[in-house]
Amino acid sequence: MEVKEILGNLHRVVLMGIGNEKMGDYGFGAYLAEALLRAVENPNFFPLNCHSVPESQAGVVVRFRPELVIVATPLEFGGEPGKVVVADPWEALEDVPEEFRFQLKVTLGHLKELLPWTRFVLLGCQPGSKKEVTEEVKNCVRGLAIAFKDAVD
Repeated sequence: MEVKEILGNLHRVVLMGIGNEKMGDYGFGAYLAEALLRAVENPNFFPLNCHSVPESQAGVVVRFRPELVIVATPLEFGGEPGKVVVADPWEALEDVPEEFRFQLKVTLGHLKELLPWTRFVLLGCQPGSKKEVTEEVKNCVRGLAIAFKDAVD
């Protein structure tokens, strides 16, 4: 699925990047949010680096009043490192690494309650290593940053 397909014709979008930068590839969402903060200059596209605590940014998301929330997170779905999938966040929660799963579940439930008209999508990247950021995940982040820039700028 292409980034333009994920975004559709929605204008106010938040990307919640979830990940732990001290855990190699498991920092995926945080790396992507940081890359998008540098690459995208659109006031209606709001990348947030939530690190490993998505609940810390829930208020910011609600105040922005997005039409779409994209949750970018490492996702252990058994693919090759750096492979990306787009999924329903509630259906994919079991594949979210345990260190982020509970907080993400609670945060998503809270956001859905406060933003009932908002669509939620999970953008997951298969991690490969907890010790380093693999070239596959680096390339994934670079490619996604370019794709988002092209789609929203």
